[in-house]
Amino acid sequence: MKRTVVKCAVLAGLALGAILPTRLCAASVKMRVGTYNIRCTTPKDKDDRSWNDRSKDFFAHLRKLDLDVFGLQEVTASQYKEIENEFSDYAMVGRSREAKDLTGEAVPVCYRKSRFDLEKSGTFWLSETPEKPGSKSWGTALPRICTYVILKDKKSGKQLCFANTHTDHVSEAAREKGMLLVVNRMKDFGKGAPIVFVGDHNCRETDAPAKLVSQILRDAIYITKTPPKGPWRTFTGWNWRDSEVSAVDAMKLPANVRNADKGSPDADKNSNGGYDWVDCGAKIDFLYVSPDIAVDTYETFADPRPGKKCYHSDHFPIVSDITLED
Repeated sequence: MKRTVVKCAVLAGLALGAILPTRLCAASVKMRVGTYNIRCTTPKDKDDRSWNDRSKDFFAHLRKLDLDVFGLQEVTASQYKEIENEFSDYAMVGRSREAKDLTGEAVPVCYRKSRFDLEKSGTFWLSETPEKPGSKSWGTALPRICTYVILKDKKSGKQLCFANTHTDHVSEAAREKGMLLVVNRMKDFGKGAPIVFVGDHNCRETDAPAKLVSQILRDAIYITKTPPKGPWRTFTGWNWRDSEVSAVDAMKLPANVRNADKGSPDADKNSNGGYDWVDCGAKIDFLYVSPDIAVDTYETFADPRPGKKCYHSDHFPIVSDITLED
């Protein structure tokens, strides 16, 4: 795959108004989109957690998901090259977050070359100086980036704006301001095209950054036409569970209960109208869509590695079948 990097335009100061759809043709367009934090290469991960041990199983798992467009997080330079070589039917767009490319992690976007034409792409930093490589703001611990693409479906001519990010794990202010920056830029760059915004956002739905984005875009798990499949949690921290709390069951609980950590006030027994706390796990990976996109399915895949009680990554992937509405 050809590595594509396009410099971004300067951020336009857009109001948080409605996102207008682009209607290029009469027919609706369906596609399969997703997000997956693949876990970086690090000497901290030993044995079956190491990339060398799990990479082949990971590639098979990713291929099974059969995605048209997807975002990956925590991709190091060596992983980037391996994925490019393994998935020659996809184009991969992005660069790393550090000032010097090929150092640190990337958040690339991958798309089927046979289906889409790339109209525009770029990577910018979640900071007050988005065009400055390696820049940080708002108390962020590390440089954080967004990679995006504007794609045109070859058959229908319809456009899709797809953005992928991995927000800071320390500063909530950085997560909030960074995600708002992404949404406003996609409204600008996409010029009304439908938007899919994915990534490891390092927050829960009850936190301020997620609440902010949910005022502009829609969390796909709540608007899917069929019940969401798979577990509620998306982050495992490598912790194995013989059974998962399903998204369907978690969504029967109040939001503050299903998102509570052990020991927090919301985790106390019967503290919320008779609800007992359930350890649903952390849902910190998201798939948002603009109002002109219908969500047909939503699934979090908790597949174990073949014959093992371990996972392909320390996150589960999220996949949705979507329709760009007329």
